[in-house]
Amino acid sequence: MTAHPMLPGVVLDFGFSHSAFERYLREWREQAISAADDGVTAASVCHQAVLIDLVLFGQLRHDWLSVMQDILTDAGRPVAYSSDYGKRLHKFGGQWLQSTVHSIHTRWWVETLSKPVSVDHDYFAKLILDKKRADGLIYDMDVSATTLRHRMKAELSMSAVMGAEILSKAGHLTDALCNELATSLCDPLKVPPLGYMTSEQFRLAALRILRHEEQFPTGIGEHIMACAEGLQHGWGDFPIASKVDAYMGTAKRIARDKPIHSPLVACHISVLAEKVDDPARQAAILDRLTDYALSLAQNPLDIPAFQMRDVPIPFGADLTPIEAVCASSLINNLCTEEA
Repeated sequence: MTAHPMLPGVVLDFGFSHSAFERYLREWREQAISAADDGVTAASVCHQAVLIDLVLFGQLRHDWLSVMQDILTDAGRPVAYSSDYGKRLHKFGGQWLQSTVHSIHTRWWVETLSKPVSVDHDYFAKLILDKKRADGLIYDMDVSATTLRHRMKAELSMSAVMGAEILSKAGHLTDALCNELATSLCDPLKVPPLGYMTSEQFRLAALRILRHEEQFPTGIGEHIMACAEGLQHGWGDFPIASKVDAYMGTAKRIARDKPIHSPLVACHISVLAEKVDDPARQAAILDRLTDYALSLAQNPLDIPAFQMRDVPIPFGADLTPIEAVCASSLINNLCTEEA
């Protein structure tokens, strides 16, 4: 079974990609290959291209590891962007040379798929331990000096699960290190339980690897339900009603933002539902999950892009390979033939 922590509950294997997405995925893949041939790529692009290979062909069809070794490496370190990709980033300068937790994990993950016997897990574990901070968390302070208070909580918890996965495989998760990482990850002053679904699922996944699932915050069911408000189907990553501007301390600047549903978020919630302690609420969440899968089966391309306030310009892409893969997984796992 092939899996990835960013897509919880999704088995990346041949044959489950919904037919509505296949042309898009094939075209996206070809464009990614062409761009990489021109020296333009990023770790996130390679990650998504590998997902496509796995779901379309059941194996790596393109040599993405060589791509990463050739143009996503600097002084032996995995980096997030190729040099030519960095030149396209506005006022980015030499910052393309950033070796992030995500780029480290992506290289490690692709190596485990491409040549599992020869992966140097200790090397990758050292790169992760170099990212461990005095506050007991793993994150890219060397890339961005953003204070802990203003760092994205999903970054902190995603870095935790990616780091824990590598450290576990390398045999570096001592009891003391597990205790430190888990305690810091659940400290409400460091990583507050703010109701971001992806952040909470990453936290749960990390705690399971760290053998401290008992520290997962209680009350996730209420947060899940809040993320459905204003949506006919599915969930957003967070409840719009609770959103405030981090610096202004007010909801004024985001009052017109609209909630959107996401297959990726639904996959995260499918795992978080296990932690809902109220049986009736858990059943309601699972019913809504099935309803969402059915709505996607009927309208697979109904995956909206986020829009800031009432400006009719998408903030990012609507359909992405990750959303297409997650939508396919939900449809296949939850839609019966009778439905």
